Amino acid sequence: PNTTCIKRLREFHHGLQEGSPLKIVTACGPFTTSDTTDYQPFVDLMHVIMEQTPDLVILAGPFVDLRQDLVKEGKTTVEVDDDVHQTVSYEALFANRISGLLEEAFDDKEFNTHFVLVPSVEDAWAKCV
Repeated sequence: PNTTCIKRLREFHHGLQEGSPLKIVTACGPFTTSDTTDYQPFVDLMHVIMEQTPDLVILAGPFVDLRQDLVKEGKTTVEVDDDVHQTVSYEALFANRISGLLEEAFDDKEFNTHFVLVPSVEDAWAKCV
């Protein structure tokens, strides 16, 4: 197992964190409402994270929830143009909605938050048949 020695933890705490406490945010999915896949709850969460700039964010799925009606029906869509939606795979929906927002956060060089994503058994991972 990987462990960090006490000396390095102290250096991190007093050097990089300047003695301030470690800020950790955790959130569990699903990150959509029951009737849409626009991921507005996830967007709202990302706004809070960008404002609070925690050191670590742990996100637990489901990210593409098998129990969500549109996912069950295979109606996973993304907007490709103004008011033009295209049906996409579960992976493409995840990449567009979840990864896209996380990449925006990582583009900001001043934003040093680390993310850990934990999938759920309720995450859609195979093509809808």
